[in-house]
Amino acid sequence: MSKSKHTKFHSKHELLSKDIYDNSTMLPSRYVLVLTNKCNLNCSFCYQDKQSYEKNMKTNDWLNLINQLPAYSRITLTGGEPLVYSDFKNIFTEVATKFDCNIITNGLLLTKDIIDYILSFEKFKVLSISVDDIGNLSRDVTPKQWIELKENLSYFIKRRDELRLDTLLDIKTLILDNTSEQLFDIYKFCKEELNCDTHAFQFLKGSELQHADVISPYEKIFDNPNTYKYKKMNQIKQELQKVQKYNSTANTNSYVHPDFADLNNQSNLDNLDILNKDFNSNDYKKCIFPWSSVHINYDGELIPCLAIGMGNVKNKPLKDIIFSERFNKFKLEISKNLVPACSRCGWLKSKEL
Repeated sequence: MSKSKHTKFHSKHELLSKDIYDNSTMLPSRYVLVLTNKCNLNCSFCYQDKQSYEKNMKTNDWLNLINQLPAYSRITLTGGEPLVYSDFKNIFTEVATKFDCNIITNGLLLTKDIIDYILSFEKFKVLSISVDDIGNLSRDVTPKQWIELKENLSYFIKRRDELRLDTLLDIKTLILDNTSEQLFDIYKFCKEELNCDTHAFQFLKGSELQHADVISPYEKIFDNPNTYKYKKMNQIKQELQKVQKYNSTANTNSYVHPDFADLNNQSNLDNLDILNKDFNSNDYKKCIFPWSSVHINYDGELIPCLAIGMGNVKNKPLKDIIFSERFNKFKLEISKNLVPACSRCGWLKSKEL
């Protein structure tokens, strides 16, 4: 059983974020490439649009963008489901040859051949898989798919260790009311059965604008979102207390996203209650991540943390979009005051921590 930890991959981005915030001429360091909006699952809590469009980025469009990225870039390949993208291997090759990178996937399309291929690149740092319950039943995963996923993750760990790589298996568990009583068992399973290196519990997004692929009008960031209020927050805290106790004896770590609680000591978890409150920007620290992290949507639209279009990389150079009047307006807005669409964003930092 391996010990979870914040990685150099993650820490490097946080340090660069501060530098970029202070330097108005630096491009972002983190680029999330939404290769496709298609997915092989249909999760009820997903905001993604799964329709097929002619406007989708083609391989040459992605390659042109990749060639514009600064040398210090960190790349996340995601979707939809990134392995659905027909030319995934070519895009991955170009990215992983040049930049530290990670993949966010549901894992169901992984094969031994794909695992061998991605592990052949030293710059491939993290494979992130979602495990929301034992069996991923909340994602309508079939028993056969679940068995194959476990086998492939075991193979990933085996090959990674044989090659003596520092590539990590990261598992993210979405916190849902209907699985609230299972959170500790899920975590223990991820650590002891799946042997994940890093783990995070993620609360549901507070706004449909966060990291979504459906572009909204700029003004919508000021609308009060219909943030889901957890009905079983007390149960959730009880389960996370079990995680705290487990971590203290098993020498393992886990994290909460947003980072409003420390699961690696016996600290009080009542600060999590803020996630069920109506959003108040005064409760949070200034956010610097729109300066350092952007998404490129499947259709080429560049968006910050919130799904409002800043310009399309298919017809505008990356620098022109990043330093545009529209993007500067957004960053100025966020620097003055967080907006309602920031509710329960994973980048939020509580003033109380």
